[in-house]
Amino acid sequence: MQKNIKIFLGAEVLILATNFISYSFFLNAQVAFLSSFLVLMGSMYSYKKLVQTRVENEVFIDDERDELDKLDDPHGLYEEQTVQELQAAVAEEKKQTKTSNLKNVKTSSRATVSLFRILPYLFLVAGFIGLKNNHHLELLPYLLFLSLGLPVGYLIGKNIFLPKQ
Repeated sequence: MQKNIKIFLGAEVLILATNFISYSFFLNAQVAFLSSFLVLMGSMYSYKKLVQTRVENEVFIDDERDELDKLDDPHGLYEEQTVQELQAAVAEEKKQTKTSNLKNVKTSSRATVSLFRILPYLFLVAGFIGLKNNHHLELLPYLLFLSLGLPVGYLIGKNIFLPKQ
C-alpha cells in the first residue's frame, strides 16, 4: 500500500512541478494523467471482477488434447478425420460457438458497461472538452502526461488487483 502511495505521489509531485512552466501546462498534465490513470484502474478492476465471476460460475474453456499435442499441432490440422466427421465437427462447433458467444456477451458485457469503465472515459472526454473550451488545451503536455498515467496506473493496478504469488 505504501508503495502505491509513493508511486502516485511521485507522479503528482512531477505534475505539480509543471505549474512552474505555466498554469495551462499544469492543467493539461493533471487532467491527462488522471484520465489515463482512472481509465486503466477502472479497466483492471472490471476485468478482475469478470474473471472472478467466471471462476465462481466455473466457466472454463476445456480442450481435450494434451499439452504436447497442442504444441505440435495448435490448430488440429494433422488430426486424421474423414470428411463426414469434419462436417459434423464444424456443425457442432457452430452450435457451440453461438451459445458460447451469447454467454460470453452476457458475462463480458458487465465488464464492458461497468461504471468503473464508463466514468473514467466520461472524465477523459469532459476534461478534454473543458480544456478546449477554456482555451487551456495544449496537445504536447496533454499527450505526454496521458502516457504517464499508463505506467503509473499499471504499476498501482498490478499491486492492487493481481494476486500475490
